[in-house]
Amino acid sequence: MQFTHLSVARKLKFYQLVVFDQVLQSGSLLRAAQALGLTQPAVTKIIHELESYFGAPLLVRGNRGVSATPLGALMARRSKSLLAELRSLTDEVNAYQEGTSGHVLVGTLISASSSLLPHALQLLKQRAPKVLVSLRVGQMDQLFPALAVGEVDLVVGRVPDDWRWHHESSQLEAVVLYGEELAVVTGAQHPLTGQVPVSLAALLDYPWVLPTRDSLLRRTVDRLFDEAGLEAPSNVVESLSILTNLSLMQDQQTVAVMPLEAARQFIGAGLLRTLDLGSHLQFGDIGYFHAGNRELGPAARLFRECLEQASQEQHGDLTA
Repeated sequence: MQFTHLSVARKLKFYQLVVFDQVLQSGSLLRAAQALGLTQPAVTKIIHELESYFGAPLLVRGNRGVSATPLGALMARRSKSLLAELRSLTDEVNAYQEGTSGHVLVGTLISASSSLLPHALQLLKQRAPKVLVSLRVGQMDQLFPALAVGEVDLVVGRVPDDWRWHHESSQLEAVVLYGEELAVVTGAQHPLTGQVPVSLAALLDYPWVLPTRDSLLRRTVDRLFDEAGLEAPSNVVESLSILTNLSLMQDQQTVAVMPLEAARQFIGAGLLRTLDLGSHLQFGDIGYFHAGNRELGPAARLFRECLEQASQEQHGDLTA
């Protein structure tokens, strides 16, 4: 059977795509039915209608739930983009009829989660209390695909030099907001606090907590040791959890590396101290990514304005 966009438009219903997407997210017909407020037979019927129209199975049922067939995976990928556009349409209609409202989905990396993002969210809530914000924390390899298909509206975090090598980069655009420094930090009573400068070599005998190997921050840390002609520490815990890292450093022995913005609030509270290595350590540019081929809805546009305002208030105008 040869499909045309008109024949698909006549037969396919948006709600079928909503149900199909929820089934894949839930991994179960029953859990999808519960999430949608439907009965399981109703969900099964909708899936059968889709499969009957396309003449092929879209889901594989197994002991661990359901997963997509190759055709189902294609459907899922395109459905996410269509549903993102539907969400934007809903936001714009609500904004037009009720004033500023809507839903914005933000992906974030550790480098922006502790200062810039909370400030931007506070500004947003001052201007538009009805806007719902959903945050998704992850690594770039997880967030870029989600941004490309519309699962998130913006990704906030470090903008690495090599980001254009990612598979989805041709669909994305980056905006740099400010440059971030890196801090080597310890508990406030660490034996080496107050010494100026402290050499990296002197820190190798202490326990370290380092970012996980798949993170951008870990690459920066590895380069720091490499440029100093040193092997990386051998006594290491790998973690991206700020609270876990903070707790580990309270032994007054453990050393960690954090973006300076992430460390400042704990330094101000007297929980951490920075170690002076004799020079500034550059972490990189902080900014946001958005899909270049898709317009942001009104809620996401307002959040972007708040993000840029928060950056300017904290770091000044980068273009000045």
